[in-house]
Amino acid sequence: MTEKILQTIQQYNWPETVIVAVSGGVDSVVLVHALSKTKANLVIAHVNYRLREESDDDADFVRQLATQTGAIFEEQVWQHIPDHAVEKAARQFRYDFFEELAQKYHTNTIAVAHHADDQAETVLLKMIRGGRLQQMGGMQTKNHKVIRPFLSITKQELITYAQDNQLGWHQDKTNFDVDYTPRNLLRNDVLPKLTTINQRAVRHINNMAAQILQQQRLIDNQAKIYANDIQDWQKIPTLWQLPTLKYWLQKNKLFNIKENQLQQMIQLLSNTHKPNGKIALADNFEFIKNYQKISIQKQQNMAQVLTPVMLKLNQWHSFAKTTFMWTDNVPMNGQSFIKFQLTRSLPYLSLRPAKASDKIALINGHKNLRRLAIDEKLTPQERTMMWVLATADDEVIAVHLRSNQWRVNADFAVKENTQPYWLVCQIEET
Repeated sequence: MTEKILQTIQQYNWPETVIVAVSGGVDSVVLVHALSKTKANLVIAHVNYRLREESDDDADFVRQLATQTGAIFEEQVWQHIPDHAVEKAARQFRYDFFEELAQKYHTNTIAVAHHADDQAETVLLKMIRGGRLQQMGGMQTKNHKVIRPFLSITKQELITYAQDNQLGWHQDKTNFDVDYTPRNLLRNDVLPKLTTINQRAVRHINNMAAQILQQQRLIDNQAKIYANDIQDWQKIPTLWQLPTLKYWLQKNKLFNIKENQLQQMIQLLSNTHKPNGKIALADNFEFIKNYQKISIQKQQNMAQVLTPVMLKLNQWHSFAKTTFMWTDNVPMNGQSFIKFQLTRSLPYLSLRPAKASDKIALINGHKNLRRLAIDEKLTPQERTMMWVLATADDEVIAVHLRSNQWRVNADFAVKENTQPYWLVCQIEET
């Protein structure tokens, strides 16, 4: 067993300096011992989570291990423990620490001791929780700076190596608590039961994960060919449209895409009766179909970028690339305008983006602008350009819908004892 593990380690071309993640458990202790047989200088990185009474003892043990091995010891204590999602936060914390050490010691290699049993647990968790096919491939042997040389080695093989070489290690008691984490339940209950069906259950799960990973690489390679030159979406074979779309989205730095959004995109692309269309994505991005070409654009949320403008009577003011004037003079022929009535003179009017609380009076009652936008079938882009003309008391006089189309509040329509005014609009030349 010693020879198998040493041969596994020697397969890698280790750099001058290697960051080694060491908890003090048997897996990481064996990794340190095997790596010490190479010419690499080791930096032992230990995270002290302070979640157990034995945490400080574990840190002392790893510090002594570093001294015995002639390695540099680096410890990071977790100070700010969250109230929820502790396991996820702990993982992020330790990998941030490892990355900091890699930069500090000018190395691109971080070795961690994940083994075959860990891989089987990971694959089963992904299957149970649900996910995409590529996630069923489990952990990769090499992922950026992280190297996992023991993914083909079982836990029992690591224990045997440690016993043969008279290595000591610390045991984390929480690893045996099936109620502590879902992974613990798989480790201590599910996987042992699976091995009663087949003693090589762990190996077979890992082999299946490796096959999935290999198939996914083949799919990605073909999807890359299609995605790199999309001139006409309809020319991509139907079977390849979904993997091509996924690859194309990742190429455009969009990773947080839900399955239902992917299906919406495929339906839009396949709809020959709808040459143009948009699908809203996270972070204000839009997936846009323009005939058979596709693109990603950032939505322009005018409500966020436009600053309200105070209009003084008979003076021109700029707002949203348009020049406006509130006037009591009848507009000249050819000018674009809307007409409204005021019961009294006001010091100023304002042009501003519409707000969710805004309402407008119509002939048959009041309506909020969100409902009005739905009734007018405004597109998402047009809704971001809903501006309002308002009084000094912030009462809506009129709302801009699209192009030069406005809807005037019925309360400001022609009535007795009112004074007519106009809002004249002139698009600025660029």
